[in-house]
Amino acid sequence: MAGTTEKDTAVEALNEIGEYFAAGFFEDGVPESAQAMELPPLMRVAKGIRNHLARCPLPPYGGEWFYPFCGDVWSCGEAVWHHYVRFGHSAAAIDEKRKKASTDAQRAALDALGAFWSTFPPAGGYTHSIPHYDRVLAEGLDGFERRIRAGLQRARRLGEDEKVRLYESLLVVIEGVRILHGRFIGQVESAHLSDPEQETRRRRLLSALRRVPFEPATGFHDAMVAVHFIYVLDGNDNLGRFDQFMRPFFEADRKAGRLGRDEALDMIRATWTHMDRSTGWNAAIGGTAAGGEQGASELTILCIEAARGRRRPNLALRLREDTPQEIWDAALDCIATGAGLPALYGEQNYFRALREAHLGIREDDLPWFAFGGCTETMVHGRSNVGSLDAHFNIPVRFVDVLHRELASCGTFDEFLARFKTHLREEVRRFTDDISSWQANKARYFPQLIRTLLIDDCIDQGREYAAGGARYNWSVNNVEGIANIVDSLCALREVVFENREITAAELLAVLRDDFKGREALRKRLEKCPRYGNGDERADSLAREFSEFIFHEFMSRAPWRGGRFLPACLMFVTYADAGKPVGATPDGRRAGTPIADSAGAYQGRDRRGPTALLRSVTSLDLVHAPGTMVVNIRISKKLLSTPDERERLKDLIRTYFRMGGMQIQINVVDQAVLRDAFEHPERHEDLIIRVGGYSEYWSRLSRDLQLSILERTEHG
Repeated sequence: MAGTTEKDTAVEALNEIGEYFAAGFFEDGVPESAQAMELPPLMRVAKGIRNHLARCPLPPYGGEWFYPFCGDVWSCGEAVWHHYVRFGHSAAAIDEKRKKASTDAQRAALDALGAFWSTFPPAGGYTHSIPHYDRVLAEGLDGFERRIRAGLQRARRLGEDEKVRLYESLLVVIEGVRILHGRFIGQVESAHLSDPEQETRRRRLLSALRRVPFEPATGFHDAMVAVHFIYVLDGNDNLGRFDQFMRPFFEADRKAGRLGRDEALDMIRATWTHMDRSTGWNAAIGGTAAGGEQGASELTILCIEAARGRRRPNLALRLREDTPQEIWDAALDCIATGAGLPALYGEQNYFRALREAHLGIREDDLPWFAFGGCTETMVHGRSNVGSLDAHFNIPVRFVDVLHRELASCGTFDEFLARFKTHLREEVRRFTDDISSWQANKARYFPQLIRTLLIDDCIDQGREYAAGGARYNWSVNNVEGIANIVDSLCALREVVFENREITAAELLAVLRDDFKGREALRKRLEKCPRYGNGDERADSLAREFSEFIFHEFMSRAPWRGGRFLPACLMFVTYADAGKPVGATPDGRRAGTPIADSAGAYQGRDRRGPTALLRSVTSLDLVHAPGTMVVNIRISKKLLSTPDERERLKDLIRTYFRMGGMQIQINVVDQAVLRDAFEHPERHEDLIIRVGGYSEYWSRLSRDLQLSILERTEHG
């Protein structure tokens, strides 16, 4: 074709093979390397987003409340992809596409793609987040565009070139969002449905989509459609304080007779179904409203009812001292279905922890704290939180120090001091790496969807990854605390106090993974154990947690804020144990470590009160990233009003003692044993793991076995 350039040929070839983001990224030419392009590559990313949203495949509409339903617009089999964490590439996928390419132009484009993308620097860490849904509902995206244009005009007048580039890029993103919105409307318009109920939903959806999310929402259905659109645009991540920002629309329509309870419940169920099937994450409900008053309402109850028997969302119920009994009852009814939802949060302790973390959170923003992903703490619509930025595996470091230092230590205190010195340096290296990743993200991986949707990026004229959000911090997994406490207790008693075995002898036993020394392993298991309310163990837990949490909290990430400790192992605790050698608590090499912040699986033998007393011995207030506590109870604790009151009292007391989070599994041991032996009989069995719920059949055999070992309290 006359006038066609090499650049145009590459872009056309990439579009032909479905590499839409990359084709848009290369609209202005293919740089030799990431370092050779203008940094950060704002306009390139904006054009990549626009091209992807204009071309990505869309499913047909099938008569559901929302569109698209149970899917997303970002996962299209691209080798170069855009994701809410960052954009990136798969070298293997590029190679596979090259094998299937049908033209020389396609192969050349893929070669260029692989060569260019391999030059990007590392940028680890994860970044769940929560868009400012309520601002979208109030302003509409038209209002967002007006703010962008005003910022652009101001930046041009002041000669602020970096801000000019950002605002111009955001206008390209808005253009892409408009194109996607129009394509959604086209899909709903073209659907032919014979079912009258589905056709009614189609007409209502079409009417709403012609207004939202670009215009402000005017009713509950409008608002739900707008929220769904923004949720999909953001990549199916988190809904934040759903019942709070939806409550005004819900109550106005209920009062006016425009919305029935069953219809509202049906829409919420559809939203939860979408989150489940698209592997969405968290929604926070209840707790304190923006004005400080009780935030739990009829809508909160509907959110809980809609979650019965479901895997997702990770429903987080914030509880106050004055939370109404009907909220408690709805929560326990849902928990009784066995899915582990909702998880329960002691709100007053989060308020204290976030204030003491000195994160600069305004008092009027504090009620908007919520959770991303499994349950990482952030501020709805206003924050950029690394979650989880990285995993700090204490047991693997402990084993290293143990074999290097123990034999030369004359006292337990000397060994503990050396271990702490080692950890202090490890935390410094660990957090420095995260700061380096954050700097690379700001330079190479701008996140323009989130720059658009999260305060105060537009108003500051600063990109999200570069610190544009109002609040920034980093949540990090601090893993294996229970194993460390139990191991330290065993060392103190068996090696240093009673001198039953020398340090050298113990180390030899550990190197051999207790081979031929089962009696010694059983002896170690009789030492004080964290999770039983034993002050000998709990005092060590208090001392060690105060130390390690302080080391994290005393350091600031590149983007700002603090490094917030957390322990939410979800399904990772089995893999986290694989590189860990045998430990003095009697744990064998390569086996799972503790699943979160509670006792090691099966070691809590003195009932739930003792377990929770041990948890509150931890320095929880200085671990506001969230310390997850899993507890299994028998169904009889939910079988009568009196038993339920006992369970409520246990949870209330735990929160009064400083507990911050607890999640409850109600599954009979016999059912779990049968599921372990016959997984094909239990494909719908859902288990609360360590931060979210998952289908039993999707768990590894190691994880299934560790869940079987958890103590059932009754």
